[in-house]
Amino acid sequence: MRRWPIPLLIALAAVTPPIQGEPPAEAVQALVNAEKKFAQTAQEKGTRAAFLEFLAPDAIVFAPGPVNGQETWSKRQETGRDLVWQPTFAVIARSGDFGYDSGPAKWRPKKEGEFTGYGHFISIWKKQADGAWKVALDTGIENTKSDVIPPLKMVTPKAGGKGSLEALQKAQNDFVATAKLDFTKAFAQFGGDEVRLYRNGSFPTIGKKAAAELLGPEQAGVAMEVTKTDMSSSADLAYSYGNYFDTRKQPPAPGVFLQIWQTDNTGAWKLVLDWQQKLPEKK
Repeated sequence: MRRWPIPLLIALAAVTPPIQGEPPAEAVQALVNAEKKFAQTAQEKGTRAAFLEFLAPDAIVFAPGPVNGQETWSKRQETGRDLVWQPTFAVIARSGDFGYDSGPAKWRPKKEGEFTGYGHFISIWKKQADGAWKVALDTGIENTKSDVIPPLKMVTPKAGGKGSLEALQKAQNDFVATAKLDFTKAFAQFGGDEVRLYRNGSFPTIGKKAAAELLGPEQAGVAMEVTKTDMSSSADLAYSYGNYFDTRKQPPAPGVFLQIWQTDNTGAWKLVLDWQQKLPEKK
């Protein structure tokens, strides 16, 4: 949970196997409860202990590139840093075993004094074989303080709208091809009506109009490489992460991205969340 600071290459994860789960409405509440317990554990036992307890064995975190979360957090020392967060938006797949959530976070060096950093987290959650919810991927952005915290919104899938892996791959390929010419155009073409855009230095935007204003009229030369894709067993919710390269600069400036895709009522895949972060340039 990072709550502070070309051709399409797809390495498919094993598609999430079906797990006997609750109905979506109950499952999304269970996901939110797990997130809240995660945050509570961080307060009671420390941030490191909480991450090691709630990250899946193969979880991915960004530090700054994608790495195994368990290995990364096991090597960190508990510093006493106070990290506080809460979910304000959560989405579940029809299968009830795969979803994601997001919300504001803040941190300070110790459990006293003023908070010194603010941001928003994004977490992918998967239900494990033993029924426990674990974080499969975690990242986030940094922005500024806001006193406005929206009420929690939990989204369950509507009837119909099952997609397919082949259709998802085609949507991703088409997005990448368009983004290489104009990322803003790709975002507008493939984004859902309430697509969310996450960029450092700004609050998350909701909807294509707000995102277009943040992105600007054109972002040519964004070459993206997907390195992993995972999809719910109900084939209606998926995520991908990988690398991107801003080819307007020489040498190309590197970065990492996360995209979350969801099917609409017709079964077409739509981009519902896009996160990018620049990587430090090599000296």
